[in-house]
Amino acid sequence: MMILSLGIHEKPKQLEDFRWKNRLVLIFQNGSETNHVYSDSLMMEMKERKVLYFLIDKELKSNAEVNFSNTYLKDLKSRYQIGEESSSWILMGLDGGIKMRGEGDLNWNLIFKTIDSMPMRQSEIKSTK
Repeated sequence: MMILSLGIHEKPKQLEDFRWKNRLVLIFQNGSETNHVYSDSLMMEMKERKVLYFLIDKELKSNAEVNFSNTYLKDLKSRYQIGEESSSWILMGLDGGIKMRGEGDLNWNLIFKTIDSMPMRQSEIKSTK
């Protein structure tokens, strides 16, 4: 019984822990000093759409509390990063599948538009009305 209660409060250790709960945006920053401070309104839009972001650079920055190991972060970079020279990003749906990927600067408007066109998001919008 004690072991069960400890496991409930454990921080996620992999992306799989978010499947069917959150949409994910993985951002792979390469060398450029882009400022990734997000406004309150952007954070509200992310929350409304169940979006968590993971900025993977020298250290991990996110709007989620996680316990990703350095080995796991390296694995994510090798699995999902596009190229070595420029920054890149991917959008993962609630099902864990890649819905969109891009190189260069992140375009939140495009990401939100893409999410809003997804069937599960359409269902969420209808259920909140």
